[in-house]
Amino acid sequence: MTKKHSVLDHPIIGYFVLLIFVMAFSSIGASLIDEPLSKVIPGYAREMSGFGITATYASGIGAAIGVILAAIIFTLWFRPDFKGVLGGKGFLWGIVVMLPFLLADYAGAAIDIHTFGLGNALVAFLSALSPGFTEEAAFRGLGIANYMRTIKSEKQIKAIFWLSTLLFAGVHITNIFSAGNPVAGIFQVVYCVGVGAIFGAVYLRTANLWVVMIAHFTLDFAGLINGYYSSTGGLSTQLVASDWVNLAVSAIGIVTALILLSPKHYPQIMGLWKEKWSR
Repeated sequence: MTKKHSVLDHPIIGYFVLLIFVMAFSSIGASLIDEPLSKVIPGYAREMSGFGITATYASGIGAAIGVILAAIIFTLWFRPDFKGVLGGKGFLWGIVVMLPFLLADYAGAAIDIHTFGLGNALVAFLSALSPGFTEEAAFRGLGIANYMRTIKSEKQIKAIFWLSTLLFAGVHITNIFSAGNPVAGIFQVVYCVGVGAIFGAVYLRTANLWVVMIAHFTLDFAGLINGYYSSTGGLSTQLVASDWVNLAVSAIGIVTALILLSPKHYPQIMGLWKEKWSR
């Protein structure tokens, strides 16, 4: 019998509580580590504008460390029943099934690098850690793990898959109203549906948070390292080649996800998470 929790025992409420929990630790890590680093690393802090508000912030390796700490605390809370999602099992399989999606995305990023040249590699590396780790742990990692602890029927799998996918894409709608290009923002939302779908499916099939966090990190690093995004702080002020490529990337992600989450795989998914929760 797993440890009880009056809030987390509700699958949907628990999902949102854990999302906020992860975001809080990410923010704390960014404040304690990334903000000081931005004072010694030129270009690390970014200026973001939207809805008439302009703010400067830095988020990267500190945020990632905060997220890992949140995942460890979540695991410890449910010990000894929960085996955690930071192991190595399923990592290679996850990378292999995502290869067509990842390679297509990297191809779009390579075109942008060829067009705009390389930007600041160090800043791109550090900055990419924040969305790669934070978004995966928040929208998929802890919330889905807790959801799989509480559900009784395999028919409930698709619900959390679509919730996490559409919510992940939905939060990026704010990019449409930012100081960037609205059309480019719409392209990004469509792209995020595919990203969220494939990462959600792979996570459900592997119960491995590392594989989706690292894969997500590589996508952001490949996107941020070109000279265009380095100069705009990651904002899309115009449509670039990768935006068009990402439409195909999104389609690949959605199709792959639907294949991975075919009903014939439900028993395997339920068994995997049952084993994770020692049930």
